[in-house]
Amino acid sequence: MACFYRSTVAEFLSTSEGEILARLSGEYARRGYTSLYSDQTLTWERDIRSLRSVLQTCKTGISTANKWGLLLEFSIPRKEVRVDAVILIGSQIVILEAKSGGAFPQARKQLEEYSLLLHFFHKGSERHKIVPVIVSPEAGEPNLDPLLQREMFPQLATYWIDKLVVTSWERLALVLDTISAREGTEQIDAELWDRSPYHPVPSIIEAAVALKTGLSIREIAHCEASEHEVGIVRQTIQTYVDAAREAGKHVICFLTGVPGSGKTLVGLSLAHSHENQKDAIHFMSGNGPLVKVLQHLFTQESRSKGASAVHARIEARTLIENVHVFARYHTEDNAREPSNHAIIFDEAQRAWNRIQNKKKFNRDYSEPEMLLGIMERHQDWAMVIALVGGGQEINDGEAGLEEWGRALAERSRQWTIYASPEVLNGGPSTAGHRLFDPPSLLLQVQTNPALHLRTSNRSLRAENLAIWVNHVLEGDAASAAALKIAERFPIFLTRDLEQTRQKLQEQSIGPIRYGLVGSSGATRLRAVGLEPSSTFHADYPWEHWYLAGQEDLRSSYRCEVFATEFEIQGLELDWIGVCWGGDFVWDGARWQLRKMLSGPNNRWVSIKNPDRRKFRQNAYRVLLTRARQGMILFVPSGDPDDPTNSPAEFNETAEFLHACGVPLLPAG
Repeated sequence: MACFYRSTVAEFLSTSEGEILARLSGEYARRGYTSLYSDQTLTWERDIRSLRSVLQTCKTGISTANKWGLLLEFSIPRKEVRVDAVILIGSQIVILEAKSGGAFPQARKQLEEYSLLLHFFHKGSERHKIVPVIVSPEAGEPNLDPLLQREMFPQLATYWIDKLVVTSWERLALVLDTISAREGTEQIDAELWDRSPYHPVPSIIEAAVALKTGLSIREIAHCEASEHEVGIVRQTIQTYVDAAREAGKHVICFLTGVPGSGKTLVGLSLAHSHENQKDAIHFMSGNGPLVKVLQHLFTQESRSKGASAVHARIEARTLIENVHVFARYHTEDNAREPSNHAIIFDEAQRAWNRIQNKKKFNRDYSEPEMLLGIMERHQDWAMVIALVGGGQEINDGEAGLEEWGRALAERSRQWTIYASPEVLNGGPSTAGHRLFDPPSLLLQVQTNPALHLRTSNRSLRAENLAIWVNHVLEGDAASAAALKIAERFPIFLTRDLEQTRQKLQEQSIGPIRYGLVGSSGATRLRAVGLEPSSTFHADYPWEHWYLAGQEDLRSSYRCEVFATEFEIQGLELDWIGVCWGGDFVWDGARWQLRKMLSGPNNRWVSIKNPDRRKFRQNAYRVLLTRARQGMILFVPSGDPDDPTNSPAEFNETAEFLHACGVPLLPAG
């Protein structure tokens, strides 16, 4: 049972206050609390007395009130918080918090967060109206108008979660009466609701903090895919790490998966596992913004626990490291074996080839060659865990899987290779790339289907989002529309940037984070007030864009700065506004992949280079797979006086996206 007390309203009113208080105290003790403070007892006594008076009034005036369900001190699993009361009114769920004082912004945010957690992750609350209510002696007249309004789209959380109501105990009966009068009379069974499964899916930022504190994947992510698929994959790779250590082998393991399936979660879990503390597995990425955001996050978390600023920064850099910093140290400053026997390389398919490494650092070898060479300094054992995302290569010099195969084939030391079949055969998860092409017979390769994550967990209630995006980018509107993706996962189309911002802001319940994203090649987004300059983006403090609050002008909430594919890859937001650019437009038959020629006669020209065409397509693949709860596709209207912002091209693009099953966002 997740609550301390559960009954119908009739049972609650027929039970003495003393007996109810005794049951609350008994549950409090049973759950391991060693002492019960007098303030808590007094609070319970006061709130129970007030609630009994309110429900007695409801019983007198509402014929169904006796059957309502009531739960006191309902626990949100793994959040270490309890809701004061839950009242199940017919098919509607009222979550109630009693507060004193006139201002409670933190309580508002918490109650909205509880509502979201129940809506998305609690099976018994799915497709039920949730009404968050704060009761305070200082509250004025409650605003009941939002309870009588209706959001148009049932795929939105705001359709199911009402705006928070603030009321006094004296007016609470009126609020409950208004809720009861709405449609939805079938009574929720309190016991079934209380025992209903709860399967949370954490964001990458939530997961990173939870893993750092010592929780396991199973403890932080009880969604079915995470518990069964991600957990099994993590344990499989841990077995390989243990075997490499015991047998004294050099091992490389390739993990593949669709976008948002949990590859980074698996990597962070292995890096933070107590099983690997002795060998200090390093999590590394060439994705600068991802590294910066997670390092800043870990620094903040350590500082909140009393660590000094210097110690917190050092600890954060040992937990996650930029692969280029690691490479520079071990090629220029330290020729000895690295301190860690195992490394995890996130987005390994983006490792640089020889040409790019030579251009950037004057190193005449590819990054896969370099990393394997560094790890081979260990004479006893070493492990490389390569996390591979299909269709995620977005820049010149990103070598892909083949470069890892070439580097392994040329090593004098034999590496044992574990990989999913997709790594050897090619497929959607590797965008058709193969580790060995042609296949090498000289290497010891062991395939394991468990090394592929098939289910996307990022986008809540949108398991097929990655497939839908593939159809869109392939120009197959019929197949995209057939998935009916927007029926459960909200995707909308608009031609108005201000409407995009407004709709994103409307979804801001509790901790929901939103922001704008766009292609680095969408140079004419400047025409609608968005700065595309690569210099500007390189210098922007992305850690604050992802982590700062709404009051911070640098945060994503402001919708003034958009993140490109380079800043958003490997990260995510709850809601995103995808700002479509002229670099990727539909001509009525196919996608036109273009770049802007600079100079006095600015114009778009087709991208001819096959690799750069792939990078431009993959940029939009990244942008369209970053949202957890929903997204809005903003296609500019264009300007008839500006040939680089053709209204006809944008109209064709918007019509194609609409044909892919994206509904139009109504005006107003």
